[in-house]
Amino acid sequence: MSADILEAIGRVDFAAFQWLRAHHFPLLDVIMAGLSDVARGGAIWIALAFLIAFLYRARWLAVVQVLLAIALAFLITDHVAKPFFNRARPFQTYAESRVYGYRPTTPSFPSGHAASTIAGVCALTRLAPEARSIFWVFALLVAFSRVYLGVHYPADVIAGALLGLAIGEFVVGGTSWRFANTVSHRSDAQNRNPAPTRN
Repeated sequence: MSADILEAIGRVDFAAFQWLRAHHFPLLDVIMAGLSDVARGGAIWIALAFLIAFLYRARWLAVVQVLLAIALAFLITDHVAKPFFNRARPFQTYAESRVYGYRPTTPSFPSGHAASTIAGVCALTRLAPEARSIFWVFALLVAFSRVYLGVHYPADVIAGALLGLAIGEFVVGGTSWRFANTVSHRSDAQNRNPAPTRN
């Protein structure tokens, strides 16, 4: 029974992959490839974390959470999950499957891009809650790009995203960082100690 269920899931997964791959546009190809490239290794999230911490010096400790979340996602996906499941990439199983961009050599399940992206965003949204919506939209687009580019099945991305979410929540715990507090504290200090004026 379990084998039948897995086979059925595999068929649905491949059908969804084929349907998504059938809808391609030249401009979208470039955009999806760009999104995938900047998110490789969690690079975009690490860069944003350092930029935000530079602008808001009191938030440097939150950068550690972002780095830790991405590092854990990489270690678990690439050194534990991928070798264990050892699922072939779509283009390895189906020779006619077209790939846009580079062809990864690691196993397909789960998606490392999705895991590191979601884990990084979980930590980053605690650092910058005001930009939460933008970060999550960007993260979902990165995850989708992996299927669009032909290097992952939908199930790979979903599993990677769930794994990244679990890792991110584990790392940040109940931590909450708020820019508004920093800004309001500066404003209060300025109001209590107004700059001297000259007549």
